[in-house]
Amino acid sequence: MTGRAGHITVVIAGGGTGGHLYPGIAVAEALQVERPDAEITFVGTGRDVERRVLAGRPYEYKVLRTPRLERSLHPKNLLLPFRLVAAVLRARRLLKKSKANLVIGTGGYGSAPVVMAARLRRKPAVILEQNIIPGVTNRILSRFADVACLTFKPSESWLGGRIKTVVTGNPIRVPEGRPSEKEARDRLGLAPDRFTVFVFGGSQGALTLTRAAQGSLSLLNNLDAQMIVQTGGSAEVKAPPGWKDRLLVGEYFDNIYDCYAAADLVVCRAGGGVSEVLAFGRPMVLVPYPYAAHGHQERNAVYVEQEGAAVVVDDGDMDGTKLAALVNYYFHERDELDVMARAARELGRPEAAKRAARVALSLVKDE
Repeated sequence: MTGRAGHITVVIAGGGTGGHLYPGIAVAEALQVERPDAEITFVGTGRDVERRVLAGRPYEYKVLRTPRLERSLHPKNLLLPFRLVAAVLRARRLLKKSKANLVIGTGGYGSAPVVMAARLRRKPAVILEQNIIPGVTNRILSRFADVACLTFKPSESWLGGRIKTVVTGNPIRVPEGRPSEKEARDRLGLAPDRFTVFVFGGSQGALTLTRAAQGSLSLLNNLDAQMIVQTGGSAEVKAPPGWKDRLLVGEYFDNIYDCYAAADLVVCRAGGGVSEVLAFGRPMVLVPYPYAAHGHQERNAVYVEQEGAAVVVDDGDMDGTKLAALVNYYFHERDELDVMARAARELGRPEAAKRAARVALSLVKDE
């Protein structure tokens, strides 16, 4: 291998959002279990979420200037091919300097030049796809990478023939000694036996969900329930009378796995976070982001609903009244909630990170 004997250098490229970043971290941790000698570098776009999430982790972090396709008819799009070529050349120099043996693209425009540069340097590359409908970047990169690790089997039809595909599930970080419901609630300062709802909109928040959570509280005042709300900075949620000890609000929870473990019901968008909730076997109310590219969140949500692990609510229909009605319904219909939880456990793939890491390592040849 390149470098000292038994040493492997891996570059993980992507980021931009938590949905792309956390799978990369999960695979990085799984790689280091499989290969303790692995040296891992993250290459990102320079967004604040990358710096915040990677801070304190044992990985080098580098920013690569990468162009992106503007969704509107913007003059910048005319220069995109030239800017992309320049970014690929920068990525090629980065891979050469780091003596990378392996590249893993986590999706999003930030991964494109690095995966393309891996092909130029004849190094193996793997791409991770979190959604049923692969994004534009991964559809392009399927012509450059060696293997695509998929979250959902229906994605194969979108990439079939261009690249080898493996349905690993979406890599997530499942801690050893996963907390029990009681342990998680104790750590979060919640009542151990109270019906618990977790509302979150991903790393960037979701204003629709935050407002719905706020609006539902007064309508649920007489229900023996408690709520966790991750706002992502999208809005404030304040406790009305009667909710002082029943409401936990945070802009961002570093211990989000405790939030999953503590919840009886999770209300969220339908992006990459769905896989984490499924791995914890939690039933969901999914509210797809209506402006997601190619409607991928809606497709994800419909698939999970068809498998029996969730119910889907349109973004325009979700408000405080709707959320309160759903919480009240499932509070009283625990048998139905248990059926959804069983379906979630069947769909969840807590070993996804290990599987993706092994797929990636199988591509590395001794040199």
